[in-house]
Amino acid sequence: MTYAEAVGRLLALRGGEHAGMQPGLDRIEALLDSLGRPERSYTLVQVGGTNGKGSVSAMLAAMLQADGRRVGLYTSPHLVSFRERIRVDGAPIAEDDVVDGVEAIGTPVARVDASMFEATTALALDHFAREAVDVAVLEVGLGGRLDATTVGTPAVTVLTRIARDHEAVLGDTLSAIAAEKAAILRGGVAVGAAQAPEVAAVVRARAAGAGVPLLEEGRDLHVEVHGRTLAGQRIGCRGPGWRFDDLPLALLGAYQPANALLAVAAARALDVGEPAVRSGLATVRWPGRFEARRRGSGWLVLDGAHNPDGAQALAESLDVHFGGALAVLVLGVLRDKDAAAILAPLRDRARHLILSRSSSPRAADPADLRARLGEPDCDLAATAADALALAEARADGGLVCVAGSLSLVGDVLRILDGDKPCSLEKAADSMSRLL
Repeated sequence: MTYAEAVGRLLALRGGEHAGMQPGLDRIEALLDSLGRPERSYTLVQVGGTNGKGSVSAMLAAMLQADGRRVGLYTSPHLVSFRERIRVDGAPIAEDDVVDGVEAIGTPVARVDASMFEATTALALDHFAREAVDVAVLEVGLGGRLDATTVGTPAVTVLTRIARDHEAVLGDTLSAIAAEKAAILRGGVAVGAAQAPEVAAVVRARAAGAGVPLLEEGRDLHVEVHGRTLAGQRIGCRGPGWRFDDLPLALLGAYQPANALLAVAAARALDVGEPAVRSGLATVRWPGRFEARRRGSGWLVLDGAHNPDGAQALAESLDVHFGGALAVLVLGVLRDKDAAAILAPLRDRARHLILSRSSSPRAADPADLRARLGEPDCDLAATAADALALAEARADGGLVCVAGSLSLVGDVLRILDGDKPCSLEKAADSMSRLL
């Protein structure tokens, strides 16, 4: 079996890559039983919430790695290469290891009719055991209560801000969505973002019922921003018994200091010291989340904002990092997303709008998007490549922003960097400017 055949076999499983995840724990538990319970051979950390899960996971993994731990990192979706989903010490899983993993789980996957996400999760957990990691950081795929990453007993659980998304699966109220996501609190220590009152009530009740100590942003945990440039940010974080001032944060975005606070608190719960906290935050990269790149005399911002809460965070980030500069906005969303609510906070930051589509089969057609949004004066671009070329011509050396879905951002990254897996470490020149 070749690597392409192995990935194709995974993508052909029930649910596929684009049809949504299949909730339920019976199948993942059966797969892990067949593999000898690999998740029991290392410390587990699970990161859930709505937006910011991947950023927190990447920052925490970077700090743990800087502390000398061998770290597995499991995230989804990938931007360019499937291999990005499964990493050890920042390095993507090798093609041969994907092939070996798919062959190892082939029979049990068929027996339980596992979904693509369940099979990939089992492959990741088994790979981490084979690679003898000390800690595995697992990003929740969808929800939490019935997500395939909700296995074993985590030493630390992190809940980022909870907002509306995937309402057809998780519920149509914030309280219902919060109940699904807070269900991952089941052991160890919990670290939580500041939440809307109705969400906070659900999270606190779940933590108390599960007997899990909960550290909350705004009550137990605090962050301050000391400065921002397009090379990075400087922040201060404090929690019970610890305080770190003037921390270098490589990730841009108005929302990343709060995410960094959660990651630092989780690292402290795992006894990571200040030098590793500083090194991890200074070197981490999380592509496609307010990623700002120089393009000639202008800037290109890539952000996978795919729900209203994420779009609002992107709008605030454009304000704090670029002031009043207006962007040529390239927007491409999936058909099941609320395109109008995503565009609403961004419209006043756009000097011109280009509607496009990603290579995902779930991507909304640009002409349909224009009709839904009532934007007669926008441009339409059939592909990400067409949209990027048109945007840069329209911007004339100014600011371009690509947003609306991670699949669209992934298409742009593939145009810019090729098919190689995205790196999770900042370039040396960027790090030296930040430090």
